[in-house]
Amino acid sequence: MAVPKSETILSGDVVATSDDGSALVELKSGARLKITENSSVRFLEDGDKVRAELLAGAVVSESAGKSTLVLTTSKFQFAPSQEGSSRYAVALSKEQETFAGAMKGNLLVRTPDLTGGYILPEGEYAAIPASSAGVPSQEKAGGQPSSAGQAGTVTIAGLEEVIQRQGQGAGIPLKVTDGVNQEDVVRTLKNGRVRIALLDGSFLNVYARSVTRITQYDAQTQQTQVELTLGLMRAEVVKLTKPGASFQVQTQTATAGVVGSVIVVHALPNLTEVCSVEGLCWVRNINPAIVGQVTLHPGQCTTVTRGLPPTPPTQTSLTQLPGQIYEAGEGWHIGSLTEASSILLVIAIGAAAAAAVAVPVITSPTVPF
Repeated sequence: MAVPKSETILSGDVVATSDDGSALVELKSGARLKITENSSVRFLEDGDKVRAELLAGAVVSESAGKSTLVLTTSKFQFAPSQEGSSRYAVALSKEQETFAGAMKGNLLVRTPDLTGGYILPEGEYAAIPASSAGVPSQEKAGGQPSSAGQAGTVTIAGLEEVIQRQGQGAGIPLKVTDGVNQEDVVRTLKNGRVRIALLDGSFLNVYARSVTRITQYDAQTQQTQVELTLGLMRAEVVKLTKPGASFQVQTQTATAGVVGSVIVVHALPNLTEVCSVEGLCWVRNINPAIVGQVTLHPGQCTTVTRGLPPTPPTQTSLTQLPGQIYEAGEGWHIGSLTEASSILLVIAIGAAAAAAVAVPVITSPTVPF
């Protein structure tokens, strides 16, 4: 039956839209679900909560406080990973590929039996092939305790990465679930790549032929300092809320400071390139005696040469920045949302994005931005 402007939905009802159609469902709890065109959703009572089962198409869920809405498909369950304001989107393609985007707040993706869980950080999306029935391994979601002095956990690693504990001794192979402590030196070789989940929810993506070290880390005071001696790194930093909080990336020529931002840093011995993917960041020369600091907005880059202040910001296409998409295991492909990109656009190009990761995003750390 056609839905009028206002209609009560009962448990078991299916709301479906056609071409150019859409619907906005408001729950008594305050949560809202927008159903886009050519989509269908079944609403079910699940104890004291409402569960929305996505049968086809795409939806966007919004909630605040404890008024969360659980969204399910035949293979996954989606819900905010913590209380508070949240907004996320989920879509199913005709080929049963799944796309999910965490636009506000982190998104917890679980299997129907609730035995596996993956936290998709705010600002990222996942393209999940139809053949995938599980979730990637993620130490953060597993809830295992961290050791004293640990700053983070390796969630993605290949076959060509090593770690020097406290920067001393021979490098040992690095593998998924290994802890990374302050002063540990992580080196990626010819085709290496490492993703480190910091305990505060931030992520460091370290690409081929790179050397990095976490020189300071305090999750309680949100004081973090990362040193990128050489190579390419993408830092995805959670919003800093503590007084005096700081997150800095230092190279041999530059210092970049971020507050709830995503940046890409490319470090060479005498030159550093810094680009803002999302949010703002400031950049200056590593030598405080060299006057000059610039603020980068999304899509802007600057270059810092040894002995010189940073160049004026220049605009670049966000799609040209390396590290936009990576594999997370179980066939999942993770990419970054930006302030300039609509989640519906991500859904529309999701199949192409999943296919694009078969092509190397970057062939060497010296590829210009």
